[in-house]
Amino acid sequence: MSGERDRPGWHTALVRGLRVVLAALVAFGVVTGVPSGWAWVRSARRVRSVPDVPATEVALVLGAGVRWDGVPSRILQGRLNVARALYEAGKVRRIIVSGSPESRGYSEPVVMRHHLVSHGVPPSAVVLDESGVDTWRSCRRAAEEFGLRQVTVVTTRFHVRRAVALCRRLGVDAYGVGHDAAADGLRRVSARGARREFLATVKAFWYHR
Repeated sequence: MSGERDRPGWHTALVRGLRVVLAALVAFGVVTGVPSGWAWVRSARRVRSVPDVPATEVALVLGAGVRWDGVPSRILQGRLNVARALYEAGKVRRIIVSGSPESRGYSEPVVMRHHLVSHGVPPSAVVLDESGVDTWRSCRRAAEEFGLRQVTVVTTRFHVRRAVALCRRLGVDAYGVGHDAAADGLRRVSARGARREFLATVKAFWYHR
């Protein structure tokens, strides 16, 4: 005779257990894989360098922390240097610096503006956004408060695809230019950021809809 009822109980339990494991693996693949695919598709052909990015009115620089002495972190300095290069190349006419109003006792956007101005960017070209405590809020304010329909997002390379994808989700025609932190001597920081970015992309896809 054949049939599941004639099989030993351990065999039936094993089959059911394997089915549960397989279903869990498929669900995990969907939950984590779909967001990564979304970020890549939405940012396809939109991650550029300073020379080849299309000109836009505004660059949106995303914050990355202030040191205890009120100086931008090295990651943030890299982003600001990219923004300055875009301005000097005539790729943008204004720069929105977006970050937290409280970063180790400093306003991150104020620190960012000071850095840009001290490196030759006119004060009138730099706009503060102190609501940018995360990528989603920075992109949302750019779309809803500043009314931007096109923007060049400036961040670190490991973060740029998610940032472009989120801005596009909000209806902004976004391109991105990323600072290469690893090539700038920040390999460990870049590696940690890339690992965190995986989970951040999952959250961005499923939560910010």
